[in-house]
Amino acid sequence: MTQNLLISLSELLSRYQAGERNFAGYVPPRSLRNLDLSNIIFSGANLEEASLIDSKLCGAQLVGTNFVGAFLIQTDLSGADLTGANLDHAHLWGVNLRGAKLIDANLTRAQFGLSSVESYSNLTSANLRGSILADVRLGWVQIDPGYPRQLDCTGALLWNTTLPDGIFVAGPTYLNSEVSK
Repeated sequence: MTQNLLISLSELLSRYQAGERNFAGYVPPRSLRNLDLSNIIFSGANLEEASLIDSKLCGAQLVGTNFVGAFLIQTDLSGADLTGANLDHAHLWGVNLRGAKLIDANLTRAQFGLSSVESYSNLTSANLRGSILADVRLGWVQIDPGYPRQLDCTGALLWNTTLPDGIFVAGPTYLNSEVSK
């Protein structure tokens, strides 16, 4: 596997369009806006403060990827594997995370807004400390109570969701308060 090699947007797109999907270990450009990179493998990539606005990464392998401060606005991450990904301070507005795996992901101070985290998304052991979940739809999601955390869930719509304090919300229920354990 290639490690820490810079790759230009034109080279990335050329190789992707030729059928290559594994770009693990490459350092992609910071702007990946308006792209369809479904099923791409960016495991371990550094996408710190990257702009993935209006991009499609359905089914992408993003295990251990660094998204600190990244802009994932209107990004489709349905079915993506974000196990162990670092999304600290990430901006996740209008993001589709249906069926995504976020096991052991760090979502500290991540900002979700008008996003959809549903259809059996797995947030087991995900660190949601200080996250903002404003106007988010959380359905069929389990938020693991592994350790104390505090969430701002103002305006969130919950159904079939287990909260950090163990309360199961059969829903649909609008939550307009902080959730803490």
